[in-house]
Amino acid sequence: MAALPPLASPAYAQAAGMAGVGQSEVIAFRANVNAVDMNARTITLTGPRGNAFTFKVGDAVQNLAQVKPGDNVIAHIFSSRTFVLSPPGATLPPNSLTLAGAGAPTGSLPAGMVASRLVVTGLVVSVDTANHTLQLVDPQGGPVRTVNVVTPQVQQAMGMVKPGDTITAVIDDVLLAQLEPAT
Repeated sequence: MAALPPLASPAYAQAAGMAGVGQSEVIAFRANVNAVDMNARTITLTGPRGNAFTFKVGDAVQNLAQVKPGDNVIAHIFSSRTFVLSPPGATLPPNSLTLAGAGAPTGSLPAGMVASRLVVTGLVVSVDTANHTLQLVDPQGGPVRTVNVVTPQVQQAMGMVKPGDTITAVIDDVLLAQLEPAT
């Protein structure tokens, strides 16, 4: 299986003075196992374009000893980004980071899943639609950060944003990987 093109599905929403834009994609690819270091608990993979990646494998992975150089791994990555624009005074969700993971049962082929959800809100200080940048600050205070808006769908929505608004980002990432059975 070669790398599959990402499946993107932009979405727009608006309700009760709020507006939002979101996008998700799924990427599937096959990688080859180059090296497994049982002492360091790392695995090195080479993707379909020849890029090598080394990952630290947690103690929850019980079947690492079954993975050998030359094995193939199938990976699926799901990524979703949603940005919600709220007017001044709106109730905002708390900033949070949630992580979860699971591994295959002992004795089965190695497989695992790692998922994360990041929720973070910034107060809009300035909007530069010509250069596709926003300046945001934590609503509780702190340094001003410049964000480069690179997604065309979000660049188009920048006209709705004005100083004093808040933007809440909800970022979900899931990685599923499994050892491909030998044929």
